[in-house]
Amino acid sequence: MGRMRLGGWDRWRRTAVLGAAATGLVALLPAPAAAAPVTTALKLAGPKGAVPPGGKARLTATLTAGGKPLSGRAVAFLAGSAPAGQATTNSRGKARVTVTLSAPTAYTASYTPAAADTAAYAPSQSAPLELAPAARVTVSVGSYLRAGRRPVTIPGSRVRVRGRVRPAAPGARVEVSVFRKSRRVQRKTVTVGAGGRYAVSVKASRRGVHRVRARHGAASGNARLWVVRTRARGGSRGIAVRALQRRLKDLGYLAPVTGRYDGTTQRAVLAFRKVNGLARITSAGRSVFRRLARGKGGFKVRYPGAGKHAEFDWSRQVLVLARGARPAMILHTSSGTSATPTVFGKYRFYRREPGYNNKSMYYSLYFVGGYAIHGYSPVPTYPASHGCLRIPIPSAKRVYGWVSLGDPIFTYR
Repeated sequence: MGRMRLGGWDRWRRTAVLGAAATGLVALLPAPAAAAPVTTALKLAGPKGAVPPGGKARLTATLTAGGKPLSGRAVAFLAGSAPAGQATTNSRGKARVTVTLSAPTAYTASYTPAAADTAAYAPSQSAPLELAPAARVTVSVGSYLRAGRRPVTIPGSRVRVRGRVRPAAPGARVEVSVFRKSRRVQRKTVTVGAGGRYAVSVKASRRGVHRVRARHGAASGNARLWVVRTRARGGSRGIAVRALQRRLKDLGYLAPVTGRYDGTTQRAVLAFRKVNGLARITSAGRSVFRRLARGKGGFKVRYPGAGKHAEFDWSRQVLVLARGARPAMILHTSSGTSATPTVFGKYRFYRREPGYNNKSMYYSLYFVGGYAIHGYSPVPTYPASHGCLRIPIPSAKRVYGWVSLGDPIFTYR
């Protein structure tokens, strides 16, 4: 029997029926499920070393997706629940911020996908990272004698040790020790006060460089202290001389700060000895160093309300130029003998005479009649002039430049 042929209409109808059947079959099949977002992970790391209170700490968050770094994504950092910064991951998936660590804090990092990434990546948050500032102990040595920034003292003299414990721990204890070489020569324990501050006095009995250590728990701080010889004279040099000069200058004596015991230093020491009732010589011994180490030895101005003025103390044979209560210059001086005494009272400078005159007076400042302050040689340790106030020639120009006409001068016993 032969195959039946279909006309064009029949063929179209057959194709339509088969297509409809196929479409119905597809409709009966389940739709393919949408792909789930890739799981992401965040790890948060802190600084490797200890961070002092108020110090900077770098936080590093590493973002991965399916175990691989995810770059170009924003990561937010939180300190507790407060924002601590935001950064974008680099090619290795790392984002970094720097925070100030002032107190123990729990930090976290979080990743929230942008709108375009919502379908591709899941959000994530790191585990908390607990950071606390390491305890820090500072220590400094306070001394009246200093050579530059180096604190200096003498055997048996006390110095003040101060410092601070951070974070502040009022009521905690700080151990302060003094070492000479590797041997501990003194130890004290002190209670920390308000603001974590502490203070204690220590002393060293022998010369040499000492180490002062303050320790609180595992934290400690160190400072150095120079204990020097209590003798210096013409030709001496070193730290002891520099510390001596520095303190003399601070008190108003005309001393250079060179570390060399020269003629100017000798005259400054002589003036210091006169002010303090010591033997009138130019070397510095224990009595000089001891007074300086204790913060003593200055000149107490008698007329602090006079403003810029000069004072001459006959009993101690010293001239003082002062601004109010503060001495600007204290000089070794020699006044008139008993036969030609210096006048006493209040006067004002009325005439200036630079250079030498025919009486070998150098840079003279007249305050009444023929009485003047002037440079001269010699200037002995006792009254020896004809009534004027002799001062050392190397100091005369400096005094001349400081005094103005009309400035008052007080001369007294």
